[in-house]
Amino acid sequence: MIDGLPTLDDIEYAGKTVLIRLDVNAPIVNSTILDTTRFESHIPTLEELNNTKLVIIAHQSRPGKKDFTPLESHAEVLSRLLGKEVEYIDECFSKRAIEEVKKLKKGEVLMLENVRFYAEERMKRSAEEHATSFIVRKLAPCFDLFVNDAFSASHRGHASLIGFPPVLPSVVGRLVEKEIKALSKALKGEGRKVFILGGAKIDDSVKVMKNVFAKDIAEKVVLTGVVANYFLMLEGKDIGEVNKKVVSDCKEKVDDGEMLKLFKKFRDRIVLPFDVAVEENGKRKDVKIDKIDNRKIMDIGVNTISMLTEEIRNYDVAVINGPSGVFEDERFTLGTFELLKAVAKAGFSVVGGGHISTAARMIGVDKRMSHVSTGGGACIRFLSGEKLVALEVIKEYWKKRWSH
Repeated sequence: MIDGLPTLDDIEYAGKTVLIRLDVNAPIVNSTILDTTRFESHIPTLEELNNTKLVIIAHQSRPGKKDFTPLESHAEVLSRLLGKEVEYIDECFSKRAIEEVKKLKKGEVLMLENVRFYAEERMKRSAEEHATSFIVRKLAPCFDLFVNDAFSASHRGHASLIGFPPVLPSVVGRLVEKEIKALSKALKGEGRKVFILGGAKIDDSVKVMKNVFAKDIAEKVVLTGVVANYFLMLEGKDIGEVNKKVVSDCKEKVDDGEMLKLFKKFRDRIVLPFDVAVEENGKRKDVKIDKIDNRKIMDIGVNTISMLTEEIRNYDVAVINGPSGVFEDERFTLGTFELLKAVAKAGFSVVGGGHISTAARMIGVDKRMSHVSTGGGACIRFLSGEKLVALEVIKEYWKKRWSH
């Protein structure tokens, strides 16, 4: 058990027929999978279930997107990583798919079709309602056990994530367990903590910041990226019309009045940049905040970087989520990369999912971090103190139905 969640340690699975939900949603260009990090993160769980008849369900992208594809190439990647064939079938709960599941022998692995090809998957329903969907009604009778190892999708109340726990004994896999242990340590562990929050989603950073201050989790919150520009505006700094527009485009449901109160109350614990990088004649130029002159802010400035890298390494726990600037442009990688290197020197280091984990891999510091999360939205919600619906459902039904 971990935080009331049953794991593979709480159940007998040898020789059983097991349904596992993974998240192998990956960037795809021209039918080629560009990044296999998420696949790799599931390998410990899949190897541990080697002595079962194992069936994988997963999704790729969503309807209307270019990379909304079948899972055939995903099965090939998993075959390569596992060193054995992962058979793929281009259906999910048809008669043929059910027959293939029933034919499985111990040690064999089968991957079913992209669950998001079926409209019921993404309907807004409760766990009990999802349990009556076709995918659950057809598949559940074939299995002894359901395993959720899809941490990065666990904030979604979709059929393949919350529909099985009401009707099948359900536990979490090793990846979910690892994520919860690391993120819980970031929130509840001992020692001095710093949170570095950047990127363009102001709403996400604000949620984490509110939780961190409300529960007195961190000594300091460092703001970078668009979220820093927003708070510079609140402080009365003139960041120029071009940057104000970026902020208003990224603000969504954030309330200025509420944020101003939060800012004033915790000003001594919030660290903002005092210089930034802009583009001038095609090159990076570092300028003080009052010298932006309506040029687009592309990164935090070198003096801010220097101050922060000295500061961050002194903490026992450092959590970084969201890049400091437009790191996709090599002229403006400095802030993001240097802060990542500083975080790696902290006693316990956590990198949130999404873009910042991509940046960590680009410079190879991911290997030096204590934990790199696979989940963007799920990681943010966890750090914000919110419950992840797919995990809560497992807890609820384990207690109600399966723990005896």
